[in-house]
Amino acid sequence: MAALAPSFWTESKAVHNEHQALLEDLNELDLALDGLECYSEVFANFATAGQVLACGERVAKLLPRHFGHEEETLLSGVAKISPDLAEFAGEMRVQHGHLRARLADFCQALEHLRAGDDPAETLCEVKERGKMFTCEMRSHVELEEQRLKGFL
Repeated sequence: MAALAPSFWTESKAVHNEHQALLEDLNELDLALDGLECYSEVFANFATAGQVLACGERVAKLLPRHFGHEEETLLSGVAKISPDLAEFAGEMRVQHGHLRARLADFCQALEHLRAGDDPAETLCEVKERGKMFTCEMRSHVELEEQRLKGFL
């Protein structure tokens, strides 16, 4: 078993804090998405749409940095401990790729909203893609937190 450097523990705590902040952002995004109405008889609630845009942009900006930080520090560190943890770290990297793609899909829907495309269709697309992303992202964070509990 490889010894972990003192900096590993500092970085792992930072990753845990990032997870907590990310979960708060996901909760805020979910609440904003819940406020979107997506049928043609309803005029878009532009305040709620603005909240979705702002929150979505914040997550889109922070998430790639978080993944990079986590992969370089926490996942690289635990991968050296055992073959089982190395496999888990590899699985998390694969999930990061999948989540980046989900985030890109959501950001594309946000661009359609920003461009003023068909409001009813665009709002439904934003809500569907956003909910799919937040659900998968939340599950991912919970899995990492559970599996790496002794390291966070």
